Amino acid sequence: MTKRHTQKFSILAAAALSLCLPAMAAAQWGRYPDNRYDERYLRDSVNRLDRLSKSFERDLDRALDHSRVDGTQREDRINAEAHDFRRAVGNLKSRLGNGRDLNRSADEARRVLQEADQLDRIVRPRWFDARLGTEWSQIQQELRIISNAYGFRYNNINRGGRDDGYQRNDRNNDSWRRIPFPR
Repeated sequence: MTKRHTQKFSILAAAALSLCLPAMAAAQWGRYPDNRYDERYLRDSVNRLDRLSKSFERDLDRALDHSRVDGTQREDRINAEAHDFRRAVGNLKSRLGNGRDLNRSADEARRVLQEADQLDRIVRPRWFDARLGTEWSQIQQELRIISNAYGFRYNNINRGGRDDGYQRNDRNNDSWRRIPFPR
């Protein structure tokens, strides 16, 4: 009789364990790589963006000084846009803090992406040298990381998903995918 109870208990325990394995594996995995972020990775990205934006502003000003728009109102407008972008990045960096609460810095992230779009529209068609193009490409890589972490659209990079009033994608509303279904 005892052998039979032990055998039933073993079968039940094995069944329960097999049903719980996907949940335990998901808990071990932690974050889902398709749309989750690591706080340190985001913080490092914002720090890199801060450094890159300062360098870009300086190099853009230098390139404008050696171009035919030197001394014009157009140069002043381009420099002002670059400065606004750098200031928005600085505000995001200071507001982000440790990166654990994205709601705290969501407005600043949105502002950075808006300023980047404006700067891209003004400067990109008329790149002044290859160095600026390379720097802007690096900046865009960091902006993609930030837009993915917050779920915002940037420069039509995050295609798909509906666009609600906050320019967020449906990609962050996929909590049903994290349910560990047995396969």
